[in-house]
Amino acid sequence: MPNLYWKHEGTAKNIPVKEFPSERDFEEYVFKNQDLLGDIIIIYRQIRSGTRQGIPDMLGVDPDGNICLIEMKNVQVSEDVLPQVLSYAVWAETNPDSIKAIWLEAKNKPEDINIDWDSIQIRIIIIAPLFNPNVLRMSSKINYAVDLIQIQRFSDEHDEFILVEVLEDTSYKKAISTKPMGDYSWEYYEKNHGKEATAEFKKTMDALAAFVKEQKWNLTYNLNKTYVPFKLGNKIIFHVEFDSTQKWSLRLKIPEEVSKNYKGQKWAYQRYEKSFNDAIFRTLSGNYENIDELKDLLILAYKHVSGIEK
Repeated sequence: MPNLYWKHEGTAKNIPVKEFPSERDFEEYVFKNQDLLGDIIIIYRQIRSGTRQGIPDMLGVDPDGNICLIEMKNVQVSEDVLPQVLSYAVWAETNPDSIKAIWLEAKNKPEDINIDWDSIQIRIIIIAPLFNPNVLRMSSKINYAVDLIQIQRFSDEHDEFILVEVLEDTSYKKAISTKPMGDYSWEYYEKNHGKEATAEFKKTMDALAAFVKEQKWNLTYNLNKTYVPFKLGNKIIFHVEFDSTQKWSLRLKIPEEVSKNYKGQKWAYQRYEKSFNDAIFRTLSGNYENIDELKDLLILAYKHVSGIEK
């Protein structure tokens, strides 16, 4: 169990762990604070599959259209959880119509997410305060995307602190700031979106990476199926996304009222995606344009998400 200290005015204060009374309380807390999960939007809780073994705690979706099966534990988790979540994945793949019905009824589903209901892609999310070391090693052998997220709450008489850690396999060198990581590649983008659109997309990514370096922000980015996010920890600050086969947009985590007032010469505000809190911008030309006029908004996005004012 980690120890959290708050150093203030020359003194270090120990902040004790504040455990959740029950798994239901833990689940409710995460559901009400979905930004703890980064790029996942929870659209439903307590899915009923007809058998006790096939009931994931929550159902979500990510920007790539992956169906996220979320299992929560309020205790330290062992590798025994893996057969349980695998049964959820089997249920999901064999009951896509049940998930589609839930999706269609969801009031907070994102507008831009495209899900291939004939071949749904599963992403398993396991959330717990702690994991045994073997869970990470064994989950890497599963033929599904598996995220292990540790969430712990600390509290004193005035403030509450949440420690969120997405566990990674340390058997390989960790990606460094602004270096791409992941299973997708620019060749994949060219094949699915065309060379010209991918070239424009990449120019925008390179311009963003250069600006991040100039600002000395400790952000990473990775190539996903349809989008490339710049992240601080597990939180997205801004990202470039393919909206269709050959069209792309730049999306920033800034307040809606700010984005609505934007008037640019090369970039135009399109709309606000409330599910992800994204302000969506496209170039007026439809091609790559420099990002100079957006730099103040990029800085605002960084401050808005990180809480860092300098």
